[in-house]
Amino acid sequence: MKKLFNLLLLGTFVLFAVSCQEDEPAPQPAPDLVQAANAAGLTTLLAAVDAVPSLGSTLLGAPAITVFAPTNQAFTNALTAFEATDLNDLVSKLGGVQNLEIVLGFHVVPAVAFAADLNATNSFTTVSGQTLTVSRTGGSVTITDATGGTANVVTADVEIANGVVHVIDRVLLPEIELPTEPAPNLVDAATSAGLTTLLAAVGAVDGLGGTLLGLDAITVFAPSNEAFAAALTAFGAADLGQLVTKIGGVGNLETVLGFHVVPAVAFSTDLAATNTFTTVSGQEITVNVSGSNVTVTDAAGNTANVVTPNVAIENGVVHVIDRVLLPELELPNVVEAATAAGLTVLLDAVTAANLGGALLEAEAITVFAPRNEAFVALLEELDVEGLAGLIELLGAEAVTKVLQFHVVPAVAFSFDLDEGTQTVPTLAGENLTVTRTGSNVTVTDAAGAVYNVVIADVAIENGVVHVIDGVLLPTLE
Repeated sequence: MKKLFNLLLLGTFVLFAVSCQEDEPAPQPAPDLVQAANAAGLTTLLAAVDAVPSLGSTLLGAPAITVFAPTNQAFTNALTAFEATDLNDLVSKLGGVQNLEIVLGFHVVPAVAFAADLNATNSFTTVSGQTLTVSRTGGSVTITDATGGTANVVTADVEIANGVVHVIDRVLLPEIELPTEPAPNLVDAATSAGLTTLLAAVGAVDGLGGTLLGLDAITVFAPSNEAFAAALTAFGAADLGQLVTKIGGVGNLETVLGFHVVPAVAFSTDLAATNTFTTVSGQEITVNVSGSNVTVTDAAGNTANVVTPNVAIENGVVHVIDRVLLPELELPNVVEAATAAGLTVLLDAVTAANLGGALLEAEAITVFAPRNEAFVALLEELDVEGLAGLIELLGAEAVTKVLQFHVVPAVAFSFDLDEGTQTVPTLAGENLTVTRTGSNVTVTDAAGAVYNVVIADVAIENGVVHVIDGVLLPTLE
C-alpha cells in the first residue's frame, strides 16, 4: 500500500512538472538584420542595402556582425550634405553602386560587439576593409569615420540572429573616390557669376563665343557688370550699343574683349610677383601679385583689381575684375574715314582749302560730311563746273568758310544730342542748327536749308563723322 502511494505521488509530481513546462512560453529567436531594421523603421537603410545586389543576403549569412545602422534622418542629412534629391541621386553623387557598397560595408564590423564589450577606444576593421574608431564614455558610444565626422549611438544593443545592431544618427563616410563635377564652360561660369553685360558683349561679336569655348587653354579677366557700367559712364554711353559705337564698332569691341583673354591657364597661385601676358588681341597686359591681391594693368596704364579669383572652367580659369581693360584701339582719322566712305569731292575740297592738317590735329571734332551727290547738286544749283568753278564763283576764302561750317569743335555722336533742336558752334565762327527726332538727325544751314544725316556715328580718332545729303552754306558776303 505504501509503495502504491509513492507511485501515485511520483506520477502526480511528473504531471505537475509537465503541466508547468507547458504553461511557460518557449524562448523567441532573435530577429535577423532585416527584421530588426524594419522594426526600427530604418527604411532608407533597407532601400540602400537593396540597391546593392546580394548585399542583404551576404549580411544575413555572415556568421557574426555588428551593424552601425543610420536612421532615416541621418540619410536625410546626408542627402542635404551631398545636395542630392533622393537616394538614387545620392548613389550617383557617391560615384555609383560600387561606392555605395563601400559606404554600407563601412557600417558593418565582422564581429559581435555589444556596448558592454567596448573599451574606451576601439579600432575596428569593417567589411569594406577600412577602419573606424568607436569610443565609449560611460553609457555614450560614438563612432568616428574616415572624414573625422562623428556619429552618436542613439539606440544600442539591438540583438539580431547573427550579431547586434547599434542605431546611429549619422551616415559614416569611408575613404572613397567621389566623382568630380565637370567644370562649367566660360558661358556657364559667366552666367552663374551674373556677368550679363560681358555675355552680351561677347554675343555682339559674331563667332567670338564659339572661338573662346573652343580654345585649348584660356585665362579670362572678366569685367563685372559694375565695371562695364563704369566704362559706359567714362565714354558717355547709355548702353552697350552706344559704347561699341564710340570705340569704333564691333571690330574694336572684339579687340577689347580679346584683350581680356590670355591663351594659357593661369590660376592666381601660378603667378609670379610680376607677369606679362600676350592676350588673344595680340597686345600685352601686366599682372601683378602682392600677397592675396592680384591686379591687371592695361595699355593705358589703368589698373583693375581681381575681385573673384580662380573660377575654374573646362578649358581654363576666370578671374572677375572691377574694370574694363582698354587696349590700343585703331580708329581711322578723318581723311581715312572720308576715303573709306567714298567722299572724294569733300576730300578734294579739303585739300584745296588746305584744311586737312587742321582737322587731323584738332583735339575733338564732329564733321557733317556731304556725300558726293550733295556737291554735285550744289554745283548744278550754282551752274558751275566742278570744284574749280565753285572756288572761282565764291572765292577761296568763302569755300574755306563753307567747309569749316561743316565742322563742330566737339565730339557729338547722334545719341549725345538732345532731343529736339539745338545750335552748335562751328569752325566757321557761325552756329549750325541740329535737330534730333528719335534716331533721325537733321542739320539746318544759314539759309534755312535742311539736310539729313544719312550715315551717323562713324568714329574717328579725334571725334565722329556724320554723312549728310546736302552741302551746308553759312552766311556768305
